[in-house]
Amino acid sequence: MDIAKYIGLFLFKNNFCYIHGLGNLELRKKPAAYDGAELQAPKYEVVLTPTGSIDDNLANFIATNEQISISKAANTLREFSIESKAQLQQGKEVIIPAIGKFVYVNDRINFVTDPNIQYTPPALPALKFLKRAEEEPVFKNRVAEPSVEHTSSGTSVNWGKIILWVVILGVLAAAVIFGISYMNKYNSGSDVVPVKDTVVAAPVQQNAPVIDTAAKPVDSAAAHAAATPATTPAANGNMDYKVILKTYENRAAAEKRVKQLTGFGHKNLDVIAKDSTHYLVVISVNGPMSDTTHMIDSLRRNFNPKDPVSIYHQ
Repeated sequence: MDIAKYIGLFLFKNNFCYIHGLGNLELRKKPAAYDGAELQAPKYEVVLTPTGSIDDNLANFIATNEQISISKAANTLREFSIESKAQLQQGKEVIIPAIGKFVYVNDRINFVTDPNIQYTPPALPALKFLKRAEEEPVFKNRVAEPSVEHTSSGTSVNWGKIILWVVILGVLAAAVIFGISYMNKYNSGSDVVPVKDTVVAAPVQQNAPVIDTAAKPVDSAAAHAAATPATTPAANGNMDYKVILKTYENRAAAEKRVKQLTGFGHKNLDVIAKDSTHYLVVISVNGPMSDTTHMIDSLRRNFNPKDPVSIYHQ
């Protein structure tokens, strides 16, 4: 078994080789140098150091190549070390092929590098990376060809994000439509106009309740109706009267409210100046005096929910 050959192979592979009893061999690169006449190219040399990592890497390397056990390889390596030290002490040289030789100088073991040593370092990792990058598109095209994620133009479509944005836009559009519908319904008050018709139709179907105003002069509704000279009896039994929707401290504010309600489609609105600080926004209605409470409640809900609404008395 040629141990010296395996020492050289292990050194070229790992850039170091520890031999128990002899020392640690390290492969180092010397930079280029200029000797005054010509430029010397960089070269490699082997340096022997007395210390190193004590392990079984070299024995394992020999066992793997020789197809023997690690213990047998370690024993053979130990015998080589003992024999080499004995030869060196006798003044002989221990040659490591293609690497150099061990020599014994001044009671020390040294190593002399072969001047014709030839060592080519392994390729840089960047070259492996570039080679893998060149082969990668071929692998992707072969595997991803049946995938539906690639379009004919070579770009992929993220359907998840598209669906998410469609849902968000749909929710925003629904919110805007609902808000506009709610504000129009709140501001228009279009459901107030039919109140007049419903109130007029009610007494036509129920004429009997009229008798309570004539039979009981002490009733508050009858007394209130008798004290309202602003009402005018109609031919069908209904009364024309005015209801105060809201009171303002200046005419400009009252007229602005009338203009706003008129723009919403309401009619029979007017401003009455009670004095210099009270301007009344009134609406003219027609209905039976026995049903004024229902009329006032309906007008309050639609025109002024926060303040009381009352019949105007001149």
